[in-house]
Amino acid sequence: MKETMDSIAARADDRMGRGDWDGAERVFLAALAEAEETGDRRAALSLCSELMGFYRQRGDAENFYPVFDRGMELLADVRPGAAARGTILINAATALAAFGAAERALPLFREAESLYAAALDADHPRLAALYNNMAAALDALRRPDEAERYMLRALENQKQRPGDLDLAVTYVNLAQHYAAQNDTDARIAACLDQAMERMDSPDAVWEYYYAHTARKIAPALEALGRADAARDLRERADIIYEGT
Repeated sequence: MKETMDSIAARADDRMGRGDWDGAERVFLAALAEAEETGDRRAALSLCSELMGFYRQRGDAENFYPVFDRGMELLADVRPGAAARGTILINAATALAAFGAAERALPLFREAESLYAAALDADHPRLAALYNNMAAALDALRRPDEAERYMLRALENQKQRPGDLDLAVTYVNLAQHYAAQNDTDARIAACLDQAMERMDSPDAVWEYYYAHTARKIAPALEALGRADAARDLRERADIIYEGT
């Protein structure tokens, strides 16, 4: 391929940041078509992985499954390194869980966990993402104790990196988890307070990922009774996007 994966992802991210999801899809699909036509299977695999995450974000199961099937074919053929394979499996499993196939997703998460344990340091940020996504699948499978353990492991990982915005995501995930068990649990409010403390922190840089995180957690905050905080985060995201 003539264009690097980083460049393709950056062009797609720019369109998504501006709300042009169809345009982002065209970027990915054109690049995938080129990779397939030129026989660049490694690039095709990377693009399938990107598209699996993209279709998950769009809630587009119909277009996800063909990309998932092709990605799994390529994964068996290309055989990337342990960490790269783990990341692709996580993208696939997270989407499967989001589309109601958590039982099918869990073995992929387990394999990714084993690969990451062998390839990454214990404080690597990819592990926190894995733990959060596994926890969501376990919650969907009504295994709350296991789910909570993985979310707490994610927190411990993220606390080692001052300023990590994903800490706010994990606290919100925990709040939702506790609310699903008992909506009067005092830990719900404590977790939401911690999430907003991270988003309000002076060391939080207002750039694309901040806006992405703000929009990601705003609906949960609103659903859990923090409408003012949710509105504030959406306004911050709008300011960031309008300035880019």
